[in-house]
Amino acid sequence: MDSLKGKVRTLPNLSGVYIMKDEKGHVLYVGKAKSLKKRVGSYFLKTAGQSPKTLSLVSHISDIDYMVTSSEVEALILENNLIKRYRPRYNVILRDDKNYPYLRLSSEEYPKLTVVRGVKKDRAHYFGPYTSATSMRETLRLIRRVFPIRACSDDAFRGRKRPCLNYQIGRCVAPCVELVSKEEYGELVNDIKRFLEGKNKELTRSLEEKMKEASERLDFELAASIRDRINAVRKVLERQVVFSGRLVDEDYISIARRGAEAQVVIIFVRGGSVIGSKSFPFPKSGDTPDPALLATFISQFYGSEKFVPEEVAVPVGIEEKDIIEKWLTERKGRSVKIVRPVRGEKVKVLDMALRNAELSLKDRLGLEEKGSKILDSLKETLHLKNVPQRIQHRRKGGCCLHGGL
Repeated sequence: MDSLKGKVRTLPNLSGVYIMKDEKGHVLYVGKAKSLKKRVGSYFLKTAGQSPKTLSLVSHISDIDYMVTSSEVEALILENNLIKRYRPRYNVILRDDKNYPYLRLSSEEYPKLTVVRGVKKDRAHYFGPYTSATSMRETLRLIRRVFPIRACSDDAFRGRKRPCLNYQIGRCVAPCVELVSKEEYGELVNDIKRFLEGKNKELTRSLEEKMKEASERLDFELAASIRDRINAVRKVLERQVVFSGRLVDEDYISIARRGAEAQVVIIFVRGGSVIGSKSFPFPKSGDTPDPALLATFISQFYGSEKFVPEEVAVPVGIEEKDIIEKWLTERKGRSVKIVRPVRGEKVKVLDMALRNAELSLKDRLGLEEKGSKILDSLKETLHLKNVPQRIQHRRKGGCCLHGGL
């Protein structure tokens, strides 16, 4: 311990990331700091008031590495990357690293709509995330049915000499062989953007004007086609859960707790409409207060290739809010705010997220309790010394119980 304290005294008073290791060199904890010297030193200055988790961590530390960064935002990014790489036992870790599906509207001269996992920094437009793959596929099918833009690969598009089958069945306007002008195709693309951004009332008005113009030109086939689009959009409007007239993208995050267990739920709002939610377990996180746990969740969730909304609403103030806002703004390319609403519709959505988090936590703990009882019963039935930790199936020899014999 004396050698560790001596090492702490030599740490620089600069921002960066520290890496705590045990005697075997395994990474125990990764943290970031505005001042490495002050932050790391705080672990060893006093033990009174420290949580059991921190006391346990300190008792296992054998060595400390560090990396200096040029800013606190850079330290936040590096911390996220190292936590993903090492998954240290004392860090609170987001268990679900899955990249959700998004719809990507490309930026070519004649754009196309495709399904992708994650968001990249390019000139394309991304819509989502879709927490339900079924919902995403239904949306894509609807768009391709009523907004006939191309679905072919870039190679097929460049090499085509005559229209494909999609043109014959009315699912494409055949830009590959110039059967549609760039302006007309651009209008289709703009309609898709409005649809996916939730601007469906604006889209409906625009389509009604186009239908009227087509009728006045006696182009009844085009007018009928536009009428079908209007009807499809109206059906979507009837199904949408709209809580706000603000056509912005927002995420609402709430947390439920029971003892050392926590559950975080995020509700996704796009263009004023609720499009889905996702629940994340944080087991054994009782020592981590809500402001720190929510800051950790936001950092890890948006640290991967996730869509960053214009606003993130939380029920309590979070740690290092300014730094995280700056980082999210850099990721999105324009201003992102973390807000703590105290009244109005935003509070109602946060309450909805909290209710869902409480139900998810109750269900998870119920399943874990049921599983624990089954294993206890198995231990008694088979007269094992310990509760089995793993059951492995063998083709010829039946099952093998691990940890219980």
